[in-house]
Amino acid sequence: MKNMDLTIQIVNFRSRHYLKECLFSIGKSLPAGFDTEIIVINNDEEPLGDIFSGYGDGFFGHAVEINENIGFGKAHNAGFRQSRGKYILFLNPDTKIAPLSLEKLLGAFAKDENVGVAGPLLVDSSGEVQADCFGTNRTPLSTIGGKIFSRKKMVPLAGDEIFETDWVSGGAMMVRRDVFEGVGGFDENYFMYFEDVDLCSGAKKIGQRTVVHPAVRIFHESGRSFESEREKKKYYYASQEYFLRKHFGRGWAWLVKILRLPYYIKNIYFSR
Repeated sequence: MKNMDLTIQIVNFRSRHYLKECLFSIGKSLPAGFDTEIIVINNDEEPLGDIFSGYGDGFFGHAVEINENIGFGKAHNAGFRQSRGKYILFLNPDTKIAPLSLEKLLGAFAKDENVGVAGPLLVDSSGEVQADCFGTNRTPLSTIGGKIFSRKKMVPLAGDEIFETDWVSGGAMMVRRDVFEGVGGFDENYFMYFEDVDLCSGAKKIGQRTVVHPAVRIFHESGRSFESEREKKKYYYASQEYFLRKHFGRGWAWLVKILRLPYYIKNIYFSR
């Protein structure tokens, strides 16, 4: 099988309408001179069918039919095993890519051989940068204290100066293949959330930098595969607890769990 320069992986779950729009945006923004493949991992029970028809020449895609919701990281790991790209872009189905975005993001790796992970700025329909598209280390203290400073005041979000960060969102995360293999892929103990933070932490441990390219902005609908806010929060809290236990020990994980209890009750038992 021929090796590829870039693999774009998308996990589909309850997102078929957004998936089609995402694929069309990819078709219009394929990087010139790069061999690119698109892999859609389908966590829906219903098969995708001929999802890749009608996108024009140079659009090489195939589906990996899981047909059950096995989670974000586990699904991407399954797709990765069938991928051929030197670089892997993990992309949410509710995103849209503008022309030249992929070339610019790939350029982040060319500037520094120690860059292992690169992300864009994710923006909403009004053009506002989404709060959780990148960030600093997640620790028990930062979890307890919340966000004290606005990210926009901490780093420049204008221009094209690439800057280092501790993690970027898995909603649009490009990773060098050897780095993804080096950290063992996504930790499948996370069903959803924190697996991106965990992966970037692993990349740092093997000497690889995580960066943001602020000139690359990808539109993101955010959270469209959830039936309710309650469902979303359940996954978030479970992953948060596992992350803290894995990186800081059971004591810190329990302390955070106790201190966040009022928010847990509010978000799980009193939200829709």
